[in-house]
Amino acid sequence: MPVRMLVNGSSVFYDKSITSYTYYHVETEQHSVITADNVLTESYLDTRSGSSFQQTGKVARLYGISRTWEKDAAAPLCVDRAVVEPLFRKLEQRAKTLVKDQPVPEMAEQTGDPDLHLVIDAGRTVRPLRYDGTHYSFMLPPHTKSVRIVSRASRPSDVIGPFVDDRRYLGVLVAKIVFVTGSQNYEITSHLQTETMDGWYGAGEEPCAWTNGNAVLPLCEHMAQGRMGILLLEVRAGGPYLLSQPKADVRLSQSA
Repeated sequence: MPVRMLVNGSSVFYDKSITSYTYYHVETEQHSVITADNVLTESYLDTRSGSSFQQTGKVARLYGISRTWEKDAAAPLCVDRAVVEPLFRKLEQRAKTLVKDQPVPEMAEQTGDPDLHLVIDAGRTVRPLRYDGTHYSFMLPPHTKSVRIVSRASRPSDVIGPFVDDRRYLGVLVAKIVFVTGSQNYEITSHLQTETMDGWYGAGEEPCAWTNGNAVLPLCEHMAQGRMGILLLEVRAGGPYLLSQPKADVRLSQSA
């Protein structure tokens, strides 16, 4: 399992005193458990993360066969919380036993308030007219072509614990979206096409999607008549959020 999922701040922690270092990753014909500096580690498994590598000089890039952890790993990869968390707790408790008078890590302040609002053209902010615990309603001016659904966002691995293997920044879980103008109601489902929509994550088989704290929602076809309207959002989940986490960057809304 990835050691990042076992970081407890005391016996397993990030050493930030080292500001610069070099490491080498070795690829073998078959993914292997190898020894480096007398420590067991692994060779490089090409799951197409190589695109993040940088090359200098006369170095040729070679593309091999893309491999997977499920089929090609030398040992099983486990990121299941049900398996990782008990080990995390065991190491955490062991650290308390070995190190007396250990300083208690400062807990980051959290909130359940998503501070949900919309950002429309020219960066204008639209606050909700109503909120009943699940449903938000927003008044939109005429000729609004798209909005950005903006909120706080945090990673489950930060607010729950590193033993949760979800490092996505999640804002709110949006289900049904309805635009009301005059006597017409238009249900919007474009946010469910998460593979093509900016700022959205899928939610499995559920008919809803997570925002990343700054998600675009096109409305042009529903406001062609140039009338004011009400945008209704059904939010099923959200938070907790780290208060120290900066809010989503809404500057992109000016070019939406």
